[in-house]
Amino acid sequence: MMTERMIYKIIGQRVREYRIARQLTQEEISEKLQMSRPSITNIESGKHRIQIHVLYELAKLFDIPIQNLVVIVCDNENQNAIVV
Repeated sequence: MMTERMIYKIIGQRVREYRIARQLTQEEISEKLQMSRPSITNIESGKHRIQIHVLYELAKLFDIPIQNLVVIVCDNENQNAIVV
């Protein structure tokens, strides 16, 4: 089972990959989202719980579906899928 920390780390890695692919700096992202650069660093490292509206804004900025940033965790016991 994935821990919450693992999930946020994966999301952060995806954010970083898209940022680099779009040739954007953390500073540029922070300015566009009106967040501090350390907050972007914390998101990318998985240390920060990313809020849904920030995921939405990042997806818009990267011009990708929000699904590309989230993690789907399946709960086999209850047969539920949890999108984080």
